[in-house]
Amino acid sequence: MSGSDGKLFRDYIAGAPTETACERLYLQTHLASPKADVVEQIKVGDTLQMTVGVAGSELSALAVWNGHVAGGIASPKAIRLIACIQNGTQYRALVTSKVGGQIALKISPVKQE
Repeated sequence: MSGSDGKLFRDYIAGAPTETACERLYLQTHLASPKADVVEQIKVGDTLQMTVGVAGSELSALAVWNGHVAGGIASPKAIRLIACIQNGTQYRALVTSKVGGQIALKISPVKQE
C-alpha cells in the first residue's frame, strides 16, 4: 500500500510524542483562503482531492475540485498531511457543511485495493 512504509510521525508540539501513520491520518477542518469562484460551485457531499502546492511562498496542503484549487488546509496536522501526500498516500476531502464561503471538510486517506 502506498504511504505505508512503516515510518511514523512524532509530534512533540503537544508535549508528549504521538504517532500517526499516514493511512490513519484523518482531519476535520475548514477550507482556508477559499477561492470564491470555485467554492460557489461546491455542494455538501462533494469530494475534493488533496494535493500539495505552493500558496504564497509556502508549501501547503490544497483542496482541489474539478481541477481547480478551492483553498488550503489550516490545521496543526497540515504538516503531517503534506509529508504523507509527498510520500505517496492519497487523500480526499468530503464536504460536510457549507455556510456561505465557509466549507467544513473531513479529510481521509484513500484506501488502496
